[in-house]
Amino acid sequence: MSIRRIRVFPDPILRKKCRIVRRVDDKVRELAKDMIETMDAAGGVGLAANQIGALQRVVTLHLPEEESGLILVNPEIKDTQGEREVIEGCLSLPGYEGLVKRSMMVKARWLDENGSKIKVTAENLFAQALEHEVDHLNGILYVDHLLEHEKLAAAGTHAAEGQPHMHDLVVELHVDHNDEDIRPLEADLEVVHSTIKFSDLYSQSSVDQMQYDLRLAGYVPDSIKSFEPGADST
Repeated sequence: MSIRRIRVFPDPILRKKCRIVRRVDDKVRELAKDMIETMDAAGGVGLAANQIGALQRVVTLHLPEEESGLILVNPEIKDTQGEREVIEGCLSLPGYEGLVKRSMMVKARWLDENGSKIKVTAENLFAQALEHEVDHLNGILYVDHLLEHEKLAAAGTHAAEGQPHMHDLVVELHVDHNDEDIRPLEADLEVVHSTIKFSDLYSQSSVDQMQYDLRLAGYVPDSIKSFEPGADST
């Protein structure tokens, strides 16, 4: 097993749809084990294969109450019930969190590491994690679900050595569906951003502001210079 590099927004692979796994073999199991080690090292609850550069429909989960991680191959959500608002973050958008709507309950199925069929009815964090990770496999990020006029907030994380800690910054990334003028809150702390529209996160338009912020914090390597659609980052 080995720890892989986690791809961060706006790496274009995060917007690509993962391919179905035709056979659960040793290569798939090795990938999944690397994902678990990477996820645990980063302190995450879930990880999708494209977050480490592999376009395969493989997910790993490690819920707080479980001793070990789960391997999910070709996970599908078959049904959902209810709705709730939850604060969500992502290893591919380090330092941020936002309010989204998720289902109260989901019915899902997948193959385990031995190719056996698994069916579950999940609630609470389990349901939330399933929806979040299946979204990843389809090229969808949680910021695509941000509630109208919601904003991304700075979360307390450790930045790269010599860079400012994200919990010391006021990051005003506003989502404005109606192009209304929303002024950033006044604060004594350093403001890295003023505003960024939802279209800047979701569409193929410019994301220079967020690229700058993630580079400043040391999350995006300088080697990633272009984020044009279709660019191959594998």
